[in-house]
Formats: sequence, C-alpha cells, structure tokens
Amino acid sequence: MLPPMLKQTVLLTVVLFTIVFKVNSQPLFTYGNKTVTKQEFLRAFNKNPGLEPNREKALREYLELYINFRLKVQAAYDAKLQNDPNYNYETENFKKQLAANFINDEANIKDLVDEAFSRSQKDIHLQQLFVELPANGDTTAAYQKIGQLYSQLRSGKPFNELAATINPASADLGFVTVFTLPYIYENIVYSLKPGNYAAPVRSSAGYHIFFNAGERKSAGRRKAAQILFATPPGATAEEKAIVRKRADSIRSLIVSGAASFDDMVHRFSNDVTTVDNNGEMQEFGIGQFSPAFEQAAFALKKPGDISQPVETEYGYHLIRLIQVIPTPAKMDDPVMAAAIRERVEKDDRLTEARKMLVSKWIKKIGYKPAKFDEPALWAYTDSFLLGGNTGAIRNVNDSTVVFSFAHQKLTASGFAAYVRAVRVYPMYQSMPFPELMKEYTKAAATEYYQSHLEDYNPDFKSQLKEFNEANLLFAIMDKEVWSRATTDEAGLREQFEANRSKYTWEPSAAAIIFTARDEETLSSLQQRLNGNISNWKQLADSFGNNVMADSNRYELSQIPVVDRTDFKAALSTAPVKNNDGSFTFAYIVSVYPEPGQRSFEEAKGLVITDYQEVLEKRWIGSLKKKYPVKVNQPVFNSLLK
Repeated sequence: MLPPMLKQTVLLTVVLFTIVFKVNSQPLFTYGNKTVTKQEFLRAFNKNPGLEPNREKALREYLELYINFRLKVQAAYDAKLQNDPNYNYETENFKKQLAANFINDEANIKDLVDEAFSRSQKDIHLQQLFVELPANGDTTAAYQKIGQLYSQLRSGKPFNELAATINPASADLGFVTVFTLPYIYENIVYSLKPGNYAAPVRSSAGYHIFFNAGERKSAGRRKAAQILFATPPGATAEEKAIVRKRADSIRSLIVSGAASFDDMVHRFSNDVTTVDNNGEMQEFGIGQFSPAFEQAAFALKKPGDISQPVETEYGYHLIRLIQVIPTPAKMDDPVMAAAIRERVEKDDRLTEARKMLVSKWIKKIGYKPAKFDEPALWAYTDSFLLGGNTGAIRNVNDSTVVFSFAHQKLTASGFAAYVRAVRVYPMYQSMPFPELMKEYTKAAATEYYQSHLEDYNPDFKSQLKEFNEANLLFAIMDKEVWSRATTDEAGLREQFEANRSKYTWEPSAAAIIFTARDEETLSSLQQRLNGNISNWKQLADSFGNNVMADSNRYELSQIPVVDRTDFKAALSTAPVKNNDGSFTFAYIVSVYPEPGQRSFEEAKGLVITDYQEVLEKRWIGSLKKKYPVKVNQPVFNSLLK
C-alpha cells in the first residue's frame, strides 16, 4: 500500500499527464477524413523555425504551408507513388543508414568517442611476457608456462629479468595509443598504472602479460617521406653493411644540397607503394610501424629534417619529416571529432558494444524458442551441408520452426543456410550445432531488430516517416508541377502573352563570363585572351575543369564586378574573388542601356517559374475540393498562448 500523501501525488501526476496528452492529441485540422493533431503540427513547426518574429503570424503562415504539404503527400499516396521501385530503393537505403546511426547511439557511441579521445592524450610504453601457442593446438604447456611467469611476477621478480629469460625480441612493443591494439587489449593496457602488469590474457597467437613501462604525453601523428634501401631476406652482415653504406652516401648528398630527396627517391627507393609520390607516406601515428622506424620518425623535430639510416626487417630507411600533427587537447574541432567517431564506427569497440545490446533486443522483439527434435535438426543440417536428401530426415523438414520473433518465424532451412555461410570462418568450423544455434539466434535477432526498428523507437519511426514523405512530396511535385510546367509549351506561351509587361530587360549587356579556379589560372587565361575574344570557347575548353565560361545576355546587376562599373563594349571587368578562392570576370560584347521587351525564348526561364506557381495554385485548389480542410480554431488559438 502507498502512503496517502504519495498516493495522492501519483494520482495527480497521472491526471496531469492525461490532461496534457489529451490537449496535445486534439485535432488541429482535418482534410477529408484525415486528422492532424496539435502535437504533430507543433513538432513540424518547431523543426522548421522561420525568421518571422511575430509568433501568431508565423504560426498562421506555417499552418497554411503544412496543410498544403499534407494535401500534396495525400495526392502522392492516391497516385500510388509509394509503390515506385526507385522510392522503395531510396527508402530501404535511408532506413539502413538511419538504423545504423540509432543503433550506434544505443551502443553509447558518444561514450566510446569520449573514451577514445581521452586515451588519445597519452602514449603508453608497452612491454609484455609472451608465450606462443604451439602449432599442434595443445595449449597445456603454454598455459602452465604463462602461469609460472605470472606467479614469479607476483612474488616480486622484476619484469625485465623475466622478459630476458623468454624472448627479448617480443618483449618490447614500443609505444601504443588508442586504436593501436584490439579494444579488448586496449582496455587492459589503459587500466594499468606505470610500473604495473596485468593478469595473463590469451590471443589467437598465445598468452600475454602486459606491462606498463611508462607513459608520455601523446606524440601526435606524422607526415613523412622515405627512401627504402631494401635488403634481401637472410642477408649477411656484409651485404647489410654495403646497403647501409649506400644509404649513408645518399643521405650525405641530400643534406649537403648536392642532390634532392625527391630525385633520390625515384632513383634508389625500393618502396613501390610510395616511389611515385616522392616517397610520401600516409599520415601515421605510433604503433603502426616497427619500433625502430617509429622512434626515428618521431625523433625528427622540424619539417625537412632527415634521419640517419634506420634498420628494419625490410632494409634501411631514410626518413624525411614533412609535418608534425599534434593531438588536440580539446575535442572542439569538428573535423577531428568526426575523424575519431569514424574510427570508432569502424573499430571493434563498437562491434563489442553492439553485441552487448543483443540480449536486450531479444526480449524486445518477442523471441520464443520452438519445440523441435534436436538430434533430427542436427542430422538435417549435416545432410544439408553435404548436399544430401534432407527430406529423408524424420521429424524435421525445411519449414520446421526453430524459434520466432513478433512477426517472423525462423526455420530449419534458415539455420542450415546460416551454418553453411559461417563455416568458411575458422572460429565456426569446429563449433557444435547447439552453439551455432545460439549464434544464429543472435544474428537473426540483430537483423530483425534493425529491420523493424520503427516498431521499437518512436524517434526512428518519425524520422523515417519524414524522409518518406519528403520523397513523396518531391515525386508528386515533379509529376504535377515541375515537369508539367517545362513541357507544356502552349501553357507557357499563354503565360508569357498574358504577362508580357512582366518579362522585360533592365539595362543589360551581352557578355562572356569567365571563372578561373585560382589566381595562377586567371593570369594565364587573361594573357592568352589578350583582347582576342573570337576563340574564347576553345581557349576556355583548353584549361579543362580549371576554367568555366558562358556567353549570354545579362542584366547589368547580374554581372559580377568589384565596384561600380561604366559598362561598355570590349570592356574586361576587374576580377572578383569568390569565396572558394576562384576568380570571375566578364568580357562585355555589347551594351543595351535602355529597358526592353524580352522575347519568349529570353524570358522562358522566368516564365517557367511563374507557370509552376500557377499550376501549383490550381492543383492545391483542386485538392482542397477533394479533401475539404477544416481548422479547429479553439485548438489553434491555444497555440498562441
């Protein structure tokens, strides 16, 4: 029993909620037998704020727009445009993209991004004790060995001493940072304080005991170029010495100025992936290359600095620093924040977070296991995999239900097909059928939840509806207004003749307008034109995409100029710099200083725009006759309060 005061509070809350819900769900207007609630209208109004400061005027204007919008969408449904294959294709694509974003949010991608940014602020010097798994698959000895090492650490034996007793070459992993390691190991490493070690963990390669040997502020990322002097596999010390001497000599030539780095790349570098780009490598951070290469690259201080020859398993490298890219201390750069989010979306950390959601989804989607003969199902699956006669299996056939969701039944044939698909991956090859059934259940639940997300997430449903209705609106407007206006030649000429006085020229000029991509292109274009305008089109074409040019009649106010200009024939206007760094200028062919009548062809673009408005008004009028609109004035008045 609730205490009396608490009971009254609960009842009052329920009453208030009911009142608010009823007010918001009141019909604001109807069109035909369709109803739009106050809540729906307000949601749309608040998503599309206008510039009108007067709320009443803004609401009245938007109400008219929204009524017209709902009428047009209804017309699209009447025309069955929702059945168009292109519409359905776009809907499915958008739905998948939107579902991915919503599921990422469910998986707390924001927290994962924040965590990744926080970890990016420091680098950890990582060392390990590593015991490799044998090829024969027997892990007993390796497990016992790593256990012994762990016991020795716990009894106080120094980490470095133990590392020296196994494989010193595998002990020092160098510095690592966020995204360097698989997420499961990154979590372990970033939980360690300097000087501490973790409990043994197994990977596909063996057993590891990770050790935090020290930390530093993030070294950031680097852009660099290299010359690789390759050494053959199994090269002797004498062969390596010869290659090292050549690398030393080339470095001396570059540093003294007797040769350029770029020329030496093309003459000597054995790195086929970078030689055509003057040795320039992709931007990189720590933990991507061998510790020796990384240490040398990150030790360079100024762009242009060149390392001494650095030996790796590939040979000797000369590294030239191009750019130091520091790690931002704050996540206020939208480009950097987007880059981290993109890496999180592609990283296994998001995959793991999504896996954690599956058990919650299974409850939501109404999962129900079916009763079936398990040995018969496993026999059926074996027969399916071997291409045998599955029909000979008693108690199980293709349509035997193995489990179901709210609106879907999963069958034996689906399970068998899943097993065949995943058996190509090593981790599934020896997995028994009962375990594979668990994996199939999770995979099917994930697919079902994503494809039915609108049943479980109102925001997703709302956004999907908005997208679909916007698509329908575009399609019906094109059908009834835009395309019809451009193809109705008789209607266009009637519009022109009835409004000839509207389609006139202000003072104008026949002109050629040029746009050059940058200042260098502009200078070259102007020099080559040099008053000879007769071949302007061929000249502009010779610059490819670097120059755009068009000839037409323009009103003087449409011609881009730096300042007030005295337009006259043969004038080249001063170039105007555009926001994207390009430059535009005009060559004036002739001037028409007085206003004049446009011909139909000259006015056609304006006529089409006006005729579209005429057609839309007629169409809206016919829709309002088909679907009479009634506004609930008291409910609308409540919006003004």
